Amino acid sequence: MAVRIRPTDAINSAALVVLAFLTVLLRHRLADPAGLLWRYAALGASVALMAALARRFDRLSTPLRLLVDFYPAAFLPIVFNTLEPLIHAWRGGPRDEILIAADRAMFGVDVTVWLQRFVHPLLSDALFVFYSTYYFLALILGFILWRKDHATARRYVFTLMVCYYVSYAGYFLLPALGPRFAQAQQYTVSIVTSPVSRTISETINRLEKTKFDVFPSGHTLISVAVLLVAWKRSRRAFWYFLPVATGLILATVYCRYHYVADVLAGITCAAIAVPLGDRVYDAWREREVARAPVAAVSQ
Repeated sequence: MAVRIRPTDAINSAALVVLAFLTVLLRHRLADPAGLLWRYAALGASVALMAALARRFDRLSTPLRLLVDFYPAAFLPIVFNTLEPLIHAWRGGPRDEILIAADRAMFGVDVTVWLQRFVHPLLSDALFVFYSTYYFLALILGFILWRKDHATARRYVFTLMVCYYVSYAGYFLLPALGPRFAQAQQYTVSIVTSPVSRTISETINRLEKTKFDVFPSGHTLISVAVLLVAWKRSRRAFWYFLPVATGLILATVYCRYHYVADVLAGITCAAIAVPLGDRVYDAWREREVARAPVAAVSQ
């Protein structure tokens, strides 16, 4: 007896339903609600296709197996880039003043402005490179785990989905643009002065359509999640990831993408979301096994 739907497919489908519902609810405030709904429908069809292929997993080629298990690497950026009009329609403008006040309450200064005294082209290049590793770090650990054990990798992918959706929920609760926009007039020293920093900065600005993506820091949340999973599942990988993830988290503030409050929120959310995701996944799988005590559950 095949598993009817995998946990990852279920959570992605649920996210699309929620976003489609919001689109209908906010349709009078959106410039193109029909376009968003068509996009969510297309994404839903892709999830259904992956779920159907998963039922034939043992008969698939290795590239198709990788696609079935790691399709969220392509799915999530598309979902992310649909969020800004919904966030704006739901909450209106950014609320950076709340996060600025939080940083000032903790440190007595605007941290990213205070950090200008340490700006140096080589340091900026290094930290922009660290910042860009966010787009690869989680995927690399996924491949490491997948080579060892497909089931462990699938559990990890589901837990990452929980982490991403927690961060997306935060964007709706407290939309903000980040220091690079909200405090731009306070900076007297540029951190984008070399081809390396300029290329990375411009590429990120071009590819990321949603700018209300500050609280919690998704970069921090996912980096900490990767470390937590690596510590338990691939200790050797953890020690390689640790300096990279540390540099990435420092870069979120130095590069003016996040306030320190966002970073602290990201760490907190990771500490909650990772064990939550693991437990939900395990409970789901146990229920499926209980429904099929004789047949092996391969998905």
